[in-house]
Amino acid sequence: MSLEQLKSDVAEFAAFLEQAKSARVKGVLTTAKAEAERQIVNLEMKARIAAERQAAGSSEAKRYLHELTDYGWDQSPKFVKLFITLNGVQGCKEEDVTVNYTTNSLQLHVRDLQGKDFGLSVNNLLHGIDVEKSYRKIKTDMVAIYLKKAKEGENWDVLTAIQKRLKQKQDTEMSKDSDNPESALVNIMKKMYNDGDTKTKQMIAKAWTESQDKVKLGKETGGGLDSFGDL
Repeated sequence: MSLEQLKSDVAEFAAFLEQAKSARVKGVLTTAKAEAERQIVNLEMKARIAAERQAAGSSEAKRYLHELTDYGWDQSPKFVKLFITLNGVQGCKEEDVTVNYTTNSLQLHVRDLQGKDFGLSVNNLLHGIDVEKSYRKIKTDMVAIYLKKAKEGENWDVLTAIQKRLKQKQDTEMSKDSDNPESALVNIMKKMYNDGDTKTKQMIAKAWTESQDKVKLGKETGGGLDSFGDL
C-alpha cells in the first residue's frame, strides 16, 4: 500500500472515530488507525534509509530492506530492554548495526547481514528516555537495545503510548454493559470494509479479532466481519 493511501486511511479512521459512540467501535477504529500509522512510519523509515544507501553507493542501494516487527522487551528500574532476534548478526561489523534514538523513539538499522538490510522502528515510547545513556549490544543471533529511563524507577506497563491508549480503550469496553454493542460497529464500519482495499480490510479484520478476544467472555459477540461483505 502506498504512503498516500495509508495517510488517506488514517484520515478516514480519524473521521469515523469522531462519529463513533460505543467503546467497542472506538477500540476497533483506534487499533486500525494505529496500525496504519505504524506502516506510515516504517515506509518513511525505508525511504530515508534507501536515500542514505543511494548516497553511500550502488552496492548498498541494491540491497532490499527487510522490516522487523517482532521483538521481546523487559525492564529494570533503570532500563527498558528490547531483544531482536537476527540469525548471524554477530558476524556484522560494529558500524553496520546502528540505532538512532530520540527522547521517545528508536530506529535500528542492520546493514549487509547475509546480503540483506534490516530495520526496526519503535515510535511514541510510553515515557521519555535518556538518549546519551541508551545503547545496544550485539549478541549471538540477537541485538539487545538498552533504553535508559529518563525517570529511574518508573514502571512501564506497556512499551508505547499507542499501546497504552489501546489498552485503556479495551479496558473501558470490557467494563461497559451495552444491550447491543454490535449495531454501531456494523453501521460505522460496513462501508469501510466493503469499499476498502485488501490491506485496509486486513487492518480492520485484525482490529476486530483483537476486540472480540477481549470481550467474548460473558458477552454476546454477534456477527463477525463476514457480515460486512466479501473480501
